[in-house]
Amino acid sequence: MKNGAPLIPLGLMFCWVIFHYCFLSRFPEQQFHELISTWLRSLLAVIVGVGTGLAISKRPNAINFLWLGILGSFAYLFYQYIPKAIALKSLFVVDWFSYIYPGKISGVLAGTILVIGLLGTMLDTAMRGKWISTILTAILTLLGLSSALYAYVFIFDARNGVGLVTILIAIFIGKMLTNIFTALRTHSMSLARGAVVLLLILGLALVTAWGIKQHIQNNAGWSSMWEDTKTSIQIQKYSNWQDPQKYGYPLNDSGRVVKANTYERLAWATVGATVLMPQHPLGIGVLKQPFTILMKESYPNGITYLPSTHSAWVEIGLAFGYPGLFLLFSALVYLGYLALGSKSNFRSTVFMFSVGLICLYTVGEISSQHGVEILFSLIALNAALLTPYRPKNKAHLVRIARYIKAADTLL
Repeated sequence: MKNGAPLIPLGLMFCWVIFHYCFLSRFPEQQFHELISTWLRSLLAVIVGVGTGLAISKRPNAINFLWLGILGSFAYLFYQYIPKAIALKSLFVVDWFSYIYPGKISGVLAGTILVIGLLGTMLDTAMRGKWISTILTAILTLLGLSSALYAYVFIFDARNGVGLVTILIAIFIGKMLTNIFTALRTHSMSLARGAVVLLLILGLALVTAWGIKQHIQNNAGWSSMWEDTKTSIQIQKYSNWQDPQKYGYPLNDSGRVVKANTYERLAWATVGATVLMPQHPLGIGVLKQPFTILMKESYPNGITYLPSTHSAWVEIGLAFGYPGLFLLFSALVYLGYLALGSKSNFRSTVFMFSVGLICLYTVGEISSQHGVEILFSLIALNAALLTPYRPKNKAHLVRIARYIKAADTLL
């Protein structure tokens, strides 16, 4: 019951969505369409996630097939990318709509899930696995991390993807070093095994550092990111966010025009979280572009194109208010809390997913359709992974048979 508790907020979320449609709906047709499409698929995703997690708990090494599946899609991505790179004679072939992943954020979503899963699996395997399992998982982790990071830099030009990998690697290194020192102190790990794991950490750190360096050199947004951030969140001082195409973009403290994508992401997310969400604490009930709907209502003379906060948590909050946001957040936070004290074979994997999904859905515009379905599926999957598999124990049947035999003798 304790390990399955993160599923309770998911169940309450489905109840809240239905209640919202029945009693609070402002856009009943659109909300009903999402109810029988996105939310129905999300319910099925929970069932698939739980079933997959329970199946993997019986055979822990089978979890790698999940990451191999995602890695296969990246192999196809490179199959599409390489001919274009050769034709253009450049490593940079940024195209967000003609690859296997439609839109930059879809590639970031898949790549980040791959990196989270591999780093978590590596943490678990390094502590409990045999040498061959550790080495194979290490190779798969290096391959997956390199593939995702390369795609973020040269194919998607995704600053949020590079930033997410940096955060995840930092958490991974910190947790791995803690585990190694604890294991060496308790003599549950040999020095040779500890040295091999440290080499793996060094390899992952070098790959990540190379990717960060390449992207900083080729993406101008990094150079002024801090100054642009300070300007973007000052929504009272700079009102350009009401319609940047009409009013242009403000100047940062250095007197330079802020980068458009940085300003739009941060300014609109700030407006959504601090202005619109308090005005609509129960949400408007639709996942598709709630920020756009509310902006058009609040500023009818502005908005010449469709904006987005680019943050799934803000969009979900605008759609289903503070209750919906609390339910999904609490499921992820409780997963992380359970993982810290769990004896499951996947405690590090679940912890990485708890932290990683919170970060991913903070900077990614994945608040509708497959973004919601994947979130529900992964929460259910990780809840099931915390449930330790226990083979059927027939000892109690043997004891009962003995009692029956003894009673029959006495009679």
